[in-house]
Amino acid sequence: MADTFDIYQIDENGAGRDLRFMGSRMLEHFGAEVKPENYKKIYTAPLTEGETLDSIYERFNLHHPADYRGHSLSVSDVIVLHQNGQDQAFFVDSFGFKQVPEFFADNPLKKVEELLEDDYGMIDGIINNGSRKEERSEKKGSLLEKLQEKKAEALQQGQTAPKPVKDKITDKELS
Repeated sequence: MADTFDIYQIDENGAGRDLRFMGSRMLEHFGAEVKPENYKKIYTAPLTEGETLDSIYERFNLHHPADYRGHSLSVSDVIVLHQNGQDQAFFVDSFGFKQVPEFFADNPLKKVEELLEDDYGMIDGIINNGSRKEERSEKKGSLLEKLQEKKAEALQQGQTAPKPVKDKITDKELS
């Protein structure tokens, strides 16, 4: 199979459209990531011998092929190289390229985890790595029981605590 490359650009009508033309530092600043669902593949071509990311960048900025329909290759675009049976994704950054292996890393358990996870904030590839329901049920008791416990504690402390001694202050001590 011949080596090829793909160019992906953020879908201007998609959910990630506000991330268009942002470099990696800006993405980090906004807590955003390079997610494949925000991109559309807009071009595929054979990868010729000696072709590099820089030469692809130059060609798709200065000498667009006749069948190319995307904008000039720019910051936030992704170039995927399919070489020697391996795929590598590179984010076009403000200066150079940044490899983004997460472009391919679709967690196969994500959907299952979304259905089964007790705490939606824990979507991390581990199913039920901390159940908030169990924590709540262990700590949960009736409000009346808690009030009675606190009242009993207060009474017990009141009986065992020393009573403050009030000294009589004479008029002489004040003057």
